[in-house]
Amino acid sequence: MSLSRWIKKHVGEVAEESGLVRDGLVYRLTSGRGDVALVEFVDMRLDRESEVFSVRASIVPSSSWGWSQRRNWERAVRQAPDSSAALIRWDVEPPEAVARDFGPLAPGWTYGGSVDPEATGAALAAVLGEETIPAMKRLLDRQELLAEFLTPSFAFHRGRPVGWARTLLRVDDASPEELEGLLGRVETDYPVADEFVAWARARASAGRV
Repeated sequence: MSLSRWIKKHVGEVAEESGLVRDGLVYRLTSGRGDVALVEFVDMRLDRESEVFSVRASIVPSSSWGWSQRRNWERAVRQAPDSSAALIRWDVEPPEAVARDFGPLAPGWTYGGSVDPEATGAALAAVLGEETIPAMKRLLDRQELLAEFLTPSFAFHRGRPVGWARTLLRVDDASPEELEGLLGRVETDYPVADEFVAWARARASAGRV
């Protein structure tokens, strides 16, 4: 069974019950303001005897997508956001019994060979339903996401510097005074820092019209 069909069989029910929408090897959950949480399955194609894949979750606020796609926004506004603009992302790690060890890298999920596909499917559905999807739903709240970004309760990769993240998570709601305070704390040791500040002011102004 292909990875795509296997995922649909074992993950489809828990994903659909939680409101996630499938697009190939990606499931998306979208908030009312257009922020997106993603679960992505990456086929690692290591051998013929078993299937090995990684599972990654990410949170993409619409403001982060807007910044990352600012130079081709007319096209990007019609696309579903992807994890390239994630503010945070993390690996969904498997239980030891259904894991493929990669040393210093996060372990991959596996089935086939000596690993029962049904066992892997049950383990994955449980982890997603009990841990990953609830975390994704919580972090679609921008206040919760900012609190997590500043004081992590689990391991994840930050996609932006702290000052930039504060701005991205408040730019759509901040008063002019608050926004200027946030922009005064933006890290400036990046080539596009001035462009980011100008973009944030323009986005905020457009939202107040």
